[in-house]
Amino acid sequence: MIVAIYSGMIPAPNFIENLIKLTGDEKINIYLFGSGSSVNYENSNIKIFCTPHGRLNIICFVFFQLFRLFVTHPKKLYKLVKNYKVFSKSGSIIISLSKILPVLNHTPDIFHIQWAKSLPFWFFLKEIYGVKIALSLRGSHINYSAFANDSLARNYNILFPKVDRMHAVSKKISQKAEKFGANTNKTDIIYSSLDLSLLKTYKKNNHKTHRPFRFLSVGRFHWVKGYQYSISAFANLKKINNDIHYLIITKNHISEEILYQIDDLSLENNVEIVHPDSQEEIYKIMNESDCFILPSVQEGISNVVLESMAVGLPVVSSDCGGMKEIINNGVNGFYFPARNSIALEKLLLRVMNLGVKEREKIILEAKKYINKNFHPNLIRSQFHDFYKKTMEI
Repeated sequence: MIVAIYSGMIPAPNFIENLIKLTGDEKINIYLFGSGSSVNYENSNIKIFCTPHGRLNIICFVFFQLFRLFVTHPKKLYKLVKNYKVFSKSGSIIISLSKILPVLNHTPDIFHIQWAKSLPFWFFLKEIYGVKIALSLRGSHINYSAFANDSLARNYNILFPKVDRMHAVSKKISQKAEKFGANTNKTDIIYSSLDLSLLKTYKKNNHKTHRPFRFLSVGRFHWVKGYQYSISAFANLKKINNDIHYLIITKNHISEEILYQIDDLSLENNVEIVHPDSQEEIYKIMNESDCFILPSVQEGISNVVLESMAVGLPVVSSDCGGMKEIINNGVNGFYFPARNSIALEKLLLRVMNLGVKEREKIILEAKKYINKNFHPNLIRSQFHDFYKKTMEI
């Protein structure tokens, strides 16, 4: 069986990379299409077909792929030309063909789309060429994008019922997809895979807290991440205990709103924003922190929360999306009502006042939960079943 795991970028985000490395074996060959840089996978069952950078390189690439398709699969080329609207509907025909042609030259049995917004572009593979379409239901593409975009919502309503099989990262996000016609009988709930062997190298062995107490958040700056609520909570917490530090790790630019809020609340000595160079650096910071905060308004299930739990960093999360599916409040972590900065403040103070044995108990329960529900062997088995069921439809 050949499965294309498509995110559009090579390499993909960590949780998709984990899926790629996990599923490729003697039973399943994984094909990767997209732009970016080549990745050296040790697994020979993973093959990369990378689109080059630069306009001239892309034009040459398209002509080469066209020639190859004409020589080896002329019927596929005929169908493509006959259905020219497939590649003429986007802004650039050349760019569209640079994406489409490698897939037609190496057509998989299943095309597994990782971001729902890509579904309208790629659905022709099923309609014209009979390729099975699998779709992952993740984060923003399901949680709010379609509710703010009528065109996207229309496409979802038309295409979701036709998708061969769906993978949802949480029960909550599966329920949201149902509003667009997703069939629950063709949806599997499979949590994101984690590289537990890598995370184990960053596990916390000392559960004593620092002074100042080190809080941590990780994620892009976007309204849905709810940083305004965690910063407000810190302003109130500071009045009770000034011996606190809040580190926010992000890769994108900081909004003026957040910068103003930090300055207006006189938190410039308590809140720090950094841009690390690598994922390993983030894990190292997790190891050196005392509590992870997820203040989000909406999530599927936050992978960085799962990673924090695996490392041994206590977690405080909003109850958004599927977070209550993994956090047993007060047992393996804590949650608070989303957008409620006062509730968050009280919870942060509670975490600061935990004794070492209480912290150790919560950390142990979190690790046990992760090892039971996110073990690579379990996730691999679930995805193998998922692809098998996709082919049987």
